[in-house]
Amino acid sequence: MSHLKRSVRDVVDGRADTGFSGGEQAKGGTMDYGYQVLRHVVQQVLGNLGAAARITLALVLIPAAIIFLTNPELIEQSMQPADPLAQPGDVILPPVNGLGLAIGIIAAIVGWMWAAVSWHRFVLLEEYPSGVLPPWRGAQIVNYFGNSLLVLLVLFGAVLVMGIVIAIVTFALQNIAIAVLLGVGLAIGASWVAVRIGLILPAAAVGEKMGVGESWRVTAPVSGQLLLPVIVLALVFGLINQAVTLAFGPTLVAAGVGLLVYWVQLLMNLALMTTLYGNLVEGRQLN
Repeated sequence: MSHLKRSVRDVVDGRADTGFSGGEQAKGGTMDYGYQVLRHVVQQVLGNLGAAARITLALVLIPAAIIFLTNPELIEQSMQPADPLAQPGDVILPPVNGLGLAIGIIAAIVGWMWAAVSWHRFVLLEEYPSGVLPPWRGAQIVNYFGNSLLVLLVLFGAVLVMGIVIAIVTFALQNIAIAVLLGVGLAIGASWVAVRIGLILPAAAVGEKMGVGESWRVTAPVSGQLLLPVIVLALVFGLINQAVTLAFGPTLVAAGVGLLVYWVQLLMNLALMTTLYGNLVEGRQLN
């Protein structure tokens, strides 16, 4: 598989500014590896926003439109400010179009897998968008779905074990502050584990086989440095989502802006997996 050469190229011409360059694998033992990965992730997304929109945006918006059009009551209720005096039993759920909601959820899952596979292939294989939707890669999407379920299964086990330990410690210490810190640590730990084993996802997208154990071993030399991009991305998007809520309140504008923020966050997470796979597995250098 050929290496991508980094240059400033216009996406209109069908070229991607991936941030990779040819050569040997970048060394991950230094403390600044996490920063290099984070910078590369941001560069990969912001340098290819036009192509990213063509590859993934429709696949994110279509499921949301299905849910909105078939269940407008759900959206309307989410726009209502919360009643601070309301009791749990006072909440009345709006009528739900079950079929429309199910179709929307299935479309969201398929769309996410389709978008993810297309993004990985765009960066790693230079497979450029040519139409309204990216090419359908059925075999790779099915494998991606299977690997995603495997990642979720491993995460469930890891979170269960960590959750039991946290519950025991919290019960023993009876300290709310420590409980909150441990809860934050649980979220960070789960994200870190997902990154460590998540290289099986871009592998599936490009038609390669990789197991969870192999992904864990490949990321072992840089395991500590991976905490930086994990924490920074979670913190930044958490703050952005809070800012959107405070700025617009429970409005349709907030829902629209939140959807765009979710799209960019999706791209950043995909770029993180793509970057690590390209660097640690394929030996591409980070610039």
